[in-house]
Parts: sequence; C-alpha cells; structure tokens
Amino acid sequence: MAVVIYAAFLGLLLASYVAPLQAILEGWAEVSALEQKLHRTETENAANERLIRELNTPAGIERAARERYGMIRPGEKVYIIPSE
Repeated sequence: MAVVIYAAFLGLLLASYVAPLQAILEGWAEVSALEQKLHRTETENAANERLIRELNTPAGIERAARERYGMIRPGEKVYIIPSE
C-alpha cells in the first residue's frame, strides 16, 4: 500500500512540473526569436546611421538630390536610357 501511495505522490509531483517546464521551453524559443529580431534591428539601425552621416555631407546631399528628385546642375544634360 505504501508503494502505491508513494507512486501516486510521485505521479502528482511530476504532473505538477509539466506546465512550468513547457512554459520554460516556450520562453527559450521566444528568446531565440527575439535575439534574431534584435540583431536585424541593430543592423538596420547601423545602416540608417551611416545614411544619416552621409546625408550630412555636401556630396551626400547632392547624390540624394540627383537620385531621389532627378535634380541636375545648371548646364548639365540628362540622357534617359529606356530599360528593356
């Protein structure tokens, strides 16, 4: 009889650990996903900071004006080559 009670006690004890262990495992998976997202965000931030530094120079401003807004200097000619 003592063995049955002991086995039942162990069974209940182990059953009480299932939910917390499952939550811990899910938490580890979430940590991994969040670390990857953090790495991507840090990479994007570094690229944006590089762009900001570049756009704070006269050459960067000129390049942006030419590429984004199609601006040209007085006296320059623009040739548009159609893409196929």
